[in-house]
Amino acid sequence: MAKTLLDLHGYKTEDVEEAVDRFLMQLSNSSLKQAKIMTGKGTGKVQAMTIKYLKLAGYQWSFEKLSNGKNNEGCLIIHL
Repeated sequence: MAKTLLDLHGYKTEDVEEAVDRFLMQLSNSSLKQAKIMTGKGTGKVQAMTIKYLKLAGYQWSFEKLSNGKNNEGCLIIHL
């Protein structure tokens, strides 16, 4: 079964693209409708790289919604 969460905490920006690509390739043949990428907030560089990759690859994404209705801006939901 495909892993549905990629945690990028601690990743360097130069490692993000390969990690996201590998994660999405593992999901490409699954029947899952969504997956989660935790970028954290930090400096925002890892998240910016992740969002840039998702946009270029044509993936729709949104921020995870918290129980109070607000966005969890450190976690992206990828719509597959």
